[in-house]
Amino acid sequence: MTYFKKTICALLGVCLISVPVAGSFLTASAEEAINTQSLAERISNLGQKKEQYQKILEKNAKEIADKEEYNAALTEKIKVLSEKVTLTRTAIDDLKENITEGQQEIDQANEAIEGQLNALCDRLRAIYMAGSASELEIILGAKDFSDMIDKMTLLQSLTKYDADLIDTLSAKLAEIETKKEQMQEDQQRLQTDESELSADLADLNKTLEENQETLKKLNASSEQAKDFLADADNESTLMESQIRKYFESQAQTHDDINTTGYVWPCPGYYYLSSLFHEPRTGYYHGGIDIAGGGIMGTPVLAADAGVVTGTFTGCTHNWGKEQCCACGSYGNYVLIDHGNGKETIYGHLTSVGVQPGASVKKGQVIGLVGSTGNSTGPHLHFECRQGGAKYDPMTEF
Repeated sequence: MTYFKKTICALLGVCLISVPVAGSFLTASAEEAINTQSLAERISNLGQKKEQYQKILEKNAKEIADKEEYNAALTEKIKVLSEKVTLTRTAIDDLKENITEGQQEIDQANEAIEGQLNALCDRLRAIYMAGSASELEIILGAKDFSDMIDKMTLLQSLTKYDADLIDTLSAKLAEIETKKEQMQEDQQRLQTDESELSADLADLNKTLEENQETLKKLNASSEQAKDFLADADNESTLMESQIRKYFESQAQTHDDINTTGYVWPCPGYYYLSSLFHEPRTGYYHGGIDIAGGGIMGTPVLAADAGVVTGTFTGCTHNWGKEQCCACGSYGNYVLIDHGNGKETIYGHLTSVGVQPGASVKKGQVIGLVGSTGNSTGPHLHFECRQGGAKYDPMTEF
């Protein structure tokens, strides 16, 4: 069981007592005040925390979308790199095969040259046997094989065919050797590319794992926020239910208070934080603001008997704020028609305990003090009108 649930269970275990009738009604019992204030403060705190967790959810949702998009991009990049590594390895294998084939061609060319040299030696032996010692001396006097080739071309006894054949084989041998060297360079380059690609692939996989871990944490945080919001909604519903029972008990047990003029709408609190017609930015204050320490959640009374002609209960932003929360400047309110063109308005309520069309008696509890709407802190905005025109409420007391 969460801390909030334990707290609510404790609160729900406290019995709410009806407000006494007649003169004692103006100062509700301490136990009633504590109960309604505690519930109202808890609702206010839950509302603030719900807004915080809602912001966390919205922030997480954006980050999750970004991370999922990044995750998808990483996955695609890994696929591309993996394919590139595979192709690079295939190219390396092909080059190795070409190098092997090139070596075989070199070996075959060497064998062919060796065969031609053997045939050449046979002809040289024949020349020697024929007594052509001067030609033999020229050949045997060569410094190296290349020099010997050059000298042999001078010998008329050697056929042009032999010389051309040896030149062709030598050129092919050189070409194959050059090709082999190039393939070896290509193989080295591809191996380097493969190493770099493999390193990139490892980095991407690591980044992907980290991103997935971040996603997991964000999703877990979102689930916790959702759980809190669900619990907070349940707790708020339970508290509102208790407050509703309190309002019902007040409506059933209350009798008229036979006093002249209006009764004070917020018993026990008489500090006026704002007066009627007080200048504001661009307008004048249309009522009085009743405030004081611990006023949050205290009962609000109907100043006189009448019919509820309007209410608003949709504002959940029950805490002090620098600007209006877009729920209207009054926040949650009750509007009562007292007849003869007289009306009263009770604004910034935590909870509203009456429905439009209901008849209320003087001094009946109609709501709880709060800080909804355009409110910088807990207080009751009390407003009086005659024929729709606002006038100073203090003239009624």
